[in-house]
Amino acid sequence: MKPHAILTAPRRYIFAATIMLVGTALFAAGQQMTLGRTPAGGEISFTRAASGEWGVEITGGHAPRIAQTQPAAIEVYRADDDIREHSAGYKSLRRTATGMDAVADVPSTDGVIFHVHDFWSLSNGVLSVRREVTVRGNAPGGFASALDFSLDSAIGWPDINFMAPGAIYADPTYDGDRSPGGTLTYAARRLVMREDILAAPLFALSFENGASIAMLDPHPRGDTTEEESKLTKLVMTDARIQFGAMGAWQAADGAVHFGFRYPSTTTDFGGGRPAGAAPVTAATLASATPAPPATSAIPPKMRWIRRYHPMTDGFTDSYEIRFRFGQNESFRDVTRDAWRWAWDTLNPPILDLDVNLVRRVLLDHLEAHAATIDGRTGIPFVLSTVADQKQWNWTMIAMGFVGKNLECADQLLQEGDRDHTERGQKMRETGLAIIASMIQALHSIPLEATGYDLSTGKPWDHFWLAPWLRNATEDMNTLMQAYQRELALGRPHPDWLAWVKSYSDWLVEQQRPDGSFPRRWKPGTNEVMEPTGTGSYNVVPLFVLMTQITGDQKYQASALRAAEYVWSTWGTRGLFIGGASDNPNITDKEAGMLSLKAYLSLYDATKNPKWLERAKAAGNFAESWIWIWNLPMPADADNALLHWKKGVPTVGLQDITAANTGGTDEYLDWAVPSYARLYNDTHDPHYLAVARVLLMDTKSMVALPGRQYDMKGIGWQQENFRLGPGPSGRGVGSHRFWLPWVPANHLHGIVGLDDYDPALYKQLSARPDAKGAAKE
Repeated sequence: MKPHAILTAPRRYIFAATIMLVGTALFAAGQQMTLGRTPAGGEISFTRAASGEWGVEITGGHAPRIAQTQPAAIEVYRADDDIREHSAGYKSLRRTATGMDAVADVPSTDGVIFHVHDFWSLSNGVLSVRREVTVRGNAPGGFASALDFSLDSAIGWPDINFMAPGAIYADPTYDGDRSPGGTLTYAARRLVMREDILAAPLFALSFENGASIAMLDPHPRGDTTEEESKLTKLVMTDARIQFGAMGAWQAADGAVHFGFRYPSTTTDFGGGRPAGAAPVTAATLASATPAPPATSAIPPKMRWIRRYHPMTDGFTDSYEIRFRFGQNESFRDVTRDAWRWAWDTLNPPILDLDVNLVRRVLLDHLEAHAATIDGRTGIPFVLSTVADQKQWNWTMIAMGFVGKNLECADQLLQEGDRDHTERGQKMRETGLAIIASMIQALHSIPLEATGYDLSTGKPWDHFWLAPWLRNATEDMNTLMQAYQRELALGRPHPDWLAWVKSYSDWLVEQQRPDGSFPRRWKPGTNEVMEPTGTGSYNVVPLFVLMTQITGDQKYQASALRAAEYVWSTWGTRGLFIGGASDNPNITDKEAGMLSLKAYLSLYDATKNPKWLERAKAAGNFAESWIWIWNLPMPADADNALLHWKKGVPTVGLQDITAANTGGTDEYLDWAVPSYARLYNDTHDPHYLAVARVLLMDTKSMVALPGRQYDMKGIGWQQENFRLGPGPSGRGVGSHRFWLPWVPANHLHGIVGLDDYDPALYKQLSARPDAKGAAKE
């Protein structure tokens, strides 16, 4: 038996002859000291084995038996074929007023002794282990320590549902193949993840009987070097690496283990987007391009990425890991409760931000970059944030998702109503022109595209602008909201309604008997190009609104069927899939965000409480993608070359998809009004806290007066940033481009909240006082 399987690898190991791996059967023979009981009823005790060393176990209650006879585990690296495991039980154990003080000395064959000092405590039902490891002696190579626990052997790998924020939510099927929580890692039965890819350093296990165990690093640091974050070497020893790895794995003896390793050692399968996905270029046609494949044709081999600290006399490591034990929880409950525990523990700070300044800056910036060619007006699909050259696709004018031209137009219209000066009038004229140009270019139904070429006025046949369900439906919903507002002000737009109604009538006919809708069609036809129904929630807000506007119940009836389909198929399991159009059938935060909006729409329309419960489930899932700790950029990186600058807080960023955990953007700040609605409908103050983080902390890299960064002007922000490791390193995004969704989402979070609840907007946008800001 290898009780420290987190340290194992497909290498040749040399074990210290003096270290014995003591079986858990010895627990029963020795002296016992009890720390306390978990809320789930488990007794936490330390038992002295025949060897005289102390181990730890948690027995009874709802959770499986948890044991570790030798809690002090050290791995020593000398070479790829010389990796040695050393472990020991505690040689002394002393009860204190607040917990258990435990000490072990772990010798290595190099003459180095690792002095391990653990302090165990139980407070408010949470078990905490504070560890300090001090090196006595000098030797080449490196070391890492581990906290590793074994579950009862009756619990198998398939008996557990795993949750790591932004990485896996029970089912890896929709997480891609190479991703940290994807199908290959799950099949290898090794889900161990670096802290610097996780929105919170949290990992949870959910069992069939409703018990759960979650572990959290309450004081994450995350320091690294530029070279390390680029993964230029699979093995590195460096004292500057200050992050660990956590997760679960199946050991050679078949037992499932879980634990924490510091510094990090993980495995991967190459990472990044699904292998085999062809690059999207100017020549990629929507009519001929299939969706990118979700899995590799040939699975890559697993590789080990090892990080160590030096074996230098006096060198000390210290960290703390906390454990939460739940009971009577569904997997959806575990996602909610474990995440909220992490939120309350890490307590994400609210940044000092002048929200009204951001609002004005972004609106002026949006208006300034609207383009007009031959009487057609639109917001360019892509613009550089650092240079003035135009990209090949800048004249793409797109609906929904990342293009959001109609939503941008609506923001300009709303500002036109607020500002009665020449500035506001100009914004109104631009907004109306954007809408008119879109309808003129894409007037035929079925749609030939969800965007057009501003330079020609013709539909643009490209994969990004294909007739996606989400793209058109999302922006048309915004247009109908604008229609209602304009009509109430005595400004009817029958052409807007006729266009959207024609599309909606066609779309109703595309619904299948099970209630689902395809994700994508061949341009200008009813021919389905992507049959999967994962994105069927997209129709709901539009159809609810169309029933309100027209009085025709067929739209809402269709919305109800679609919502039931996605809930019964995935939502009931706490899974939300397929939000991003160009990442088909991938678990992502946008699926949660869009489902939240859909279910709230139905709750507002029907007042049936089941839709509010489902909205809460979607909101709980979506918020677990928000970064609630600050990850520092590599200390030795050139700040001029970083996209996310040193010293800028990362709280508020969100992971994008489970297929590329660690890639981040600010898309979820669109949902500020949705979380405000959840708060008002449930009176749960946590949702108000989420709304405030999304309102305030998501604007950290917007170029504002006094903090332009390296942007070419005020108002710019690039689309995405990489926090996890990758070829370009931490703090560098995939490009330096601005897309219309960036200002659209920032503005919707601000303007949408102000429109929904002005008093709540005033409350949430209030700036921290000088004392509070200084503390944060």
